[in-house]
Amino acid sequence: MFKLESFITPILLNYVAKYVKNIRDEDAQVSLWEGEASFHNLDLRLDVLEEELNLPIELVSGHIHELSIQVPWTKLTSEPVRIEINTIEFVAKLPNEESKQRRASLLEEQRRRRNSAEGDEPQQPGGAPTTSSVVNKIINNINLQCHNIILKYVDDDIVVSMNVQYLNFSAADESWQPAMVEVHPVMVYLRKLLQISDLTICLDKRNTAGRIEVCQEPILYRCTLELRVLLKHNINTVSTSSTKRIGVFTKSLDINVSSLQLPMIMKLVNLLMELKPSVPEEEENVFNLEQPVTSSSSANANVASPNEASGSMFWNAWSLLVNSDENTSNSAEPVGHVFDVGIYAEEFNFQLKNSELINDQAMGGIKRIRYTPIVRLSLGGIYYERSQLKENNWTNMRAGLSSISMEPLGIYRSEDPIDQNLVNTKQNNNVRAFVDKSLFDDQYKSADRVWCSYNHDDYFARHTDDYMLFRSPVLAIDIVECRVPKPLRKQKSAEGQLRDLGLRMKYRVLSAGITFHFSQSLVQKPQPKTAAAPAAVQ
Repeated sequence: MFKLESFITPILLNYVAKYVKNIRDEDAQVSLWEGEASFHNLDLRLDVLEEELNLPIELVSGHIHELSIQVPWTKLTSEPVRIEINTIEFVAKLPNEESKQRRASLLEEQRRRRNSAEGDEPQQPGGAPTTSSVVNKIINNINLQCHNIILKYVDDDIVVSMNVQYLNFSAADESWQPAMVEVHPVMVYLRKLLQISDLTICLDKRNTAGRIEVCQEPILYRCTLELRVLLKHNINTVSTSSTKRIGVFTKSLDINVSSLQLPMIMKLVNLLMELKPSVPEEEENVFNLEQPVTSSSSANANVASPNEASGSMFWNAWSLLVNSDENTSNSAEPVGHVFDVGIYAEEFNFQLKNSELINDQAMGGIKRIRYTPIVRLSLGGIYYERSQLKENNWTNMRAGLSSISMEPLGIYRSEDPIDQNLVNTKQNNNVRAFVDKSLFDDQYKSADRVWCSYNHDDYFARHTDDYMLFRSPVLAIDIVECRVPKPLRKQKSAEGQLRDLGLRMKYRVLSAGITFHFSQSLVQKPQPKTAAAPAAVQ
């Protein structure tokens, strides 16, 4: 057996055994040496997943039907290790007070263990930089593929079902294409790509017996999403600076909501507003998308700790949206923890329908739902961005809308083309302007720092009113919150002390080209009255 296999095999097996039960290392090790290991009917370790993911819900059960690991031993430096999962199922519910306290205790204990490990870690004088760089390259290029992901959430009379037909998580090159990328031992510039295909979400109501009498149409049907993560890291400034950018993009998002589903959605929104992942105050980042690459001075420590080097891969992608601190940076950038997240949708369609439960006599009296469309709202070029530079007390939120159209449907629709739209805007000639300077801008170099300027004057010089309307001509929102140096003169009054906190906020809301139209088509057409029977002649 090659020496490299003795490093890679424990890393992969420890990664799998951390999340699933009943893994026999002896059999799996022999299979991996042959190039592929398969596992069937695996139960997930729910306590580990809850601790790692820090979700606002509690996992009741988790099961994997089939899991396989493929290791190209003869091409480890040119082809990634592949982990494939076929059918993974989860059942979740709202956590009770006991579960919340248990999760908070686990997070606090995890933070103590990590701080203790960092304090007790010995300094290695040097080791095997060649082996360490190869191992880190293999680990950072692991490819995870999932087929058929099923998540079911149950709360009283509400059942939410989510299904993903295909998910692919891999490293990416500068063009954001899945690739086997090199990892520099000191200056790390990592890109991670998460692709989701055929995402479907259903929302149904169950009766007192816990059964769903009639299944409603999906709220979201076969949606495709892409998530990009950009991490910069300099091993020499790991304790002071970091940069993390996250972007989520969808070409089309079609939401269909019925009158029976609307109250359930409002209830779920209220529950989500109340729930927040419990993160300790001093917690910076419990989860790493990939373990930071070590320099030659710590090569031996990294190779000897496969559990740490394996990281958490796909499971920890959620934490990137929860935690805003990551030890990844570039020494040429400002010192501080920079975090940027953006959500983009090229087209968003929302349709509201009236629904009623009827007994279909033609089908033997079975119950079914009859839908009547009411209104459709179409939005184009939507984006939401939030940037934060923690040490400089700089926070910036940007949002925009490029086009909007609202039209009544069904009995509310007018036959006159002029009266068909309630709200409309002018046609947008630059349909890709809303992703300008984002991770999805093909013409933009990610190394450019104009997306996160922590200087007040420099930011407003770059993000002018004209530029905001260029990205989103219909509606543009910009909120900047920053802290300026406190004046030397002390104020005695309480009101003066509040003014001297140095907090400055600036709001900008720009809009152009929106037309609102109201017509008689909004009023439901009256139903024809039946003729009265003639009175009898006496």
